[in-house]
Amino acid sequence: MSAKARVIHFVTGGGSGATRVALELACGHLRTGNYEPLLVLRRKRVPLPAPMQAQIAAAGLRTAWVDEGPKWTTRRQLAALIAEFKPQVLAAHGNSEHLWGRQAAFAANVPVVLHVEQNCERYLFWRRWSAQRLAAQTTATVCVSQGVADHVRPLGLVGPRLEIIHNGVDPAHYSAGTPAFASRSQDIIMFARFARQKDQPTLIRAAGRLVAQGWTGRLLLGGWNKESHRRASEKLVRRLGLAGRVDFLGQVADVAPIYHRCRAAVLSTHYEGLPLVLIEYMAAGCAAIGSEAPGVTDIIQPGVNGWLFPSGDAAALVAILTGVLAGGPAIEAVVARGEADASARFSLARMISRYEALFAELLAPGAG
Repeated sequence: MSAKARVIHFVTGGGSGATRVALELACGHLRTGNYEPLLVLRRKRVPLPAPMQAQIAAAGLRTAWVDEGPKWTTRRQLAALIAEFKPQVLAAHGNSEHLWGRQAAFAANVPVVLHVEQNCERYLFWRRWSAQRLAAQTTATVCVSQGVADHVRPLGLVGPRLEIIHNGVDPAHYSAGTPAFASRSQDIIMFARFARQKDQPTLIRAAGRLVAQGWTGRLLLGGWNKESHRRASEKLVRRLGLAGRVDFLGQVADVAPIYHRCRAAVLSTHYEGLPLVLIEYMAAGCAAIGSEAPGVTDIIQPGVNGWLFPSGDAAALVAILTGVLAGGPAIEAVVARGEADASARFSLARMISRYEALFAELLAPGAG
């Protein structure tokens, strides 16, 4: 076994944003050579998305799986992996994995245990109680945005140390071959899963108003689906007479070329952790527009690098979209600042560097 410090990242295997961040961190450790990673995934009803499976294979990343439940089985299987791998650090990402991961880590006396809070989660009473009991023993709580930190602090879920580390993407993947803003179509994209957290209906209503004003583009709705929420959006599209103007793309292996054809890219949502999709929009040279919601406001500075509208306010969104789609020097200046911020503030390399620096600090002699 390597002399490098060993790190387990424990996360859902369902392919959520938390899965993506944990996977990128583990692959990042392989690239930097600073830590030896093991990615432990908790089985879900849906398989791990094919692009993530391909990324694991290409990186040669060591992975392991534990059962979704019952919870005592999850903890027992994770305990066996900890005993075999002997990590110095265990980072438990997302709700509820951060509960079972920390319980197993504390029982095994893992030296450094991190709780990574990825979203503004709703906590049922017993899970909140469990998380509060674990907080005092947790070496550090990492929140992915100020919005998440403001959410969990009043709940009593923060340990002795709180760090805010923004998630990141690989900006180069989305910026490669970026066309000029003025050459793009009038199409509008929102790439997000269909779920209670998201708000595709407000964007669909905004599209209906734009059509009435003479807008000639198409609305592209991509992302993996919770059937009930997708069907509700499809029903709204039909009711508004937009069936010929809205495309449901489903899951897309590489969305960058689709971003490149669109001037406007929207995230209509109720709450977020730190939405990677907004950073993708910015890196791809789109006009990034988001709901004024937790997590979103960590990324977008309105009128500086993007635009914000009140959550659920279709009229306000229409006003922003009308200006953005018209283009012009002022719009292009905001888009350019967004592209710069994606690289400077929200890169994958920056995220990995900050986590690795935190691990090193917490593992240093006398740190505890």
